[in-house]
Amino acid sequence: MAQRKTTAKKTTTTKRTTAKKTTAVKKAAAPKKATAARGLGKGLGALLSSDGIPEDASDSVVELKINDISPNVDQPRKVFNEEALNELAASIKENGVIQPIIVQKKNDGYIIVAGERRWRAARIAGLKVIPSIVRELTDQQTMEQALIENLQREDLNPLEEAYAMDNLLKTHGMSQEQLARKLGKPRATIANTVRLINIDESLQDFIRNGDLSAGHAKAILSLKDPEDQKKAANVILAKDMTVRQAEEYVKKYIYTLEHPEEATKTSKKELDPQFELSTKEVEIKLKKSLGSKVKLKVLDSAAGRGKIIIDYKNYEDLDRLIDLLK
Repeated sequence: MAQRKTTAKKTTTTKRTTAKKTTAVKKAAAPKKATAARGLGKGLGALLSSDGIPEDASDSVVELKINDISPNVDQPRKVFNEEALNELAASIKENGVIQPIIVQKKNDGYIIVAGERRWRAARIAGLKVIPSIVRELTDQQTMEQALIENLQREDLNPLEEAYAMDNLLKTHGMSQEQLARKLGKPRATIANTVRLINIDESLQDFIRNGDLSAGHAKAILSLKDPEDQKKAANVILAKDMTVRQAEEYVKKYIYTLEHPEEATKTSKKELDPQFELSTKEVEIKLKKSLGSKVKLKVLDSAAGRGKIIIDYKNYEDLDRLIDLLK
């Protein structure tokens, strides 16, 4: 490879454990071409760096104008917590962006491959430029690296994982076996995750918000009719069931559907979602009033007995709630 003339010291993203790490950041009018990753070896551990993205020995950090960079519309992560973003923005304002984002050249600008949360926070903090690594990638490689980084950081909710995996399978013609090898996961995990996109659309926000886990959703998907899925989900949410309890409940639900003549008055009452729906409405109203997540746990529906559980993030948030409830 021909030697390039340069006045700025080239830096790599390779970790050094003995010498103190220094980073020379250089301003780039045009992106530096990234060569293909070499010598990745076998297995996810060899494929990924500690940040969840493939390493490239030729990577160098450059400063790019923040307004020249755009989010990737196919980014797996769709939900960004506003409070967490503001906290990160305050940290960036104080300390700067410690870890560069990964981008690829697109027309007259750049598209984010990894690090959209840092980019959003940097904009909130008022930064004009942001440290970046520019790589030349295909659309499939961009999608793979974005998904891998988010999975490694555990940044995605189950539905974001499901839609991202489904996109790779359908848009880029990958098989579940190929995707499983790429992500270092069993093929059955890929299949079960992708199934989540089939759950009734009205329930998907409960999964995004964490009210229903992937395990809950998997149990609900045993019911094929969307109306049955909604009824079962309402009961599971109102009674704050564990995944095991949800699985048992859905089994009983299916049994009563298949054997209506054996359904008792008690079981019919259990399947009636009206009470469960009203508790959900109360939770939503309390959440809006208090600004915190609220859960109503039904202990005895006949007697109208239960508990109200209010989440708080820290002592300051607790003080705020106490003042509101005075």
